[in-house]
Amino acid sequence: MPKIVDWEARKDEILEATWRVIARDGLAQTTVRAIANEASCSQGILSHYFDDKMDILASALLLSHRRVRERTEKKVVGRTGIEALRIAMLEALPLDAEREIEARIEVSFWGRLLSDERLSELGDREVDLLRTRLRGHLDEALAEGALIEGLDLGVATQELLVLIDGASVERVHFPASVPPERQLELLDRLLARYVRGA
Repeated sequence: MPKIVDWEARKDEILEATWRVIARDGLAQTTVRAIANEASCSQGILSHYFDDKMDILASALLLSHRRVRERTEKKVVGRTGIEALRIAMLEALPLDAEREIEARIEVSFWGRLLSDERLSELGDREVDLLRTRLRGHLDEALAEGALIEGLDLGVATQELLVLIDGASVERVHFPASVPPERQLELLDRLLARYVRGA
């Protein structure tokens, strides 16, 4: 009887192997051969799942973002406004080993986003999704009367994105400068500037 393969699960396993190669060797040194070796499969098997190397890399980035969104969606159930916003930020910041790998993947892609149109468009869409989520939580907080009067929600959203990106870069390149407790301090100081009576 032929072996039944869960294609989606196997695809995710290959993409997780891609993460490990990127985190270990850097994006420039990530080859299809290295991914196949890490995933314990042949390069021919990879071609059943992906069109080419760029398809693998783009899919790896998307899976990383999808995992962040899935964790966030589970944790914000029944929560709104500032509470939900803080949860979303915690899931996006590199606060543990899993999120550090996600940050390493993200930072590794930034140079490539500047030079590859397909990846650049993908990156723009993904940032827009995160921006929309964060802005949505700020809108909820405003409706709940939780925010200081006159807060510019566009600027606040940008500050939150900059905190995620800045902490990610620092954690990847200078990990001792932003341990988890410092990231939490930076986040809570920023949120306190937005909240009425904080």
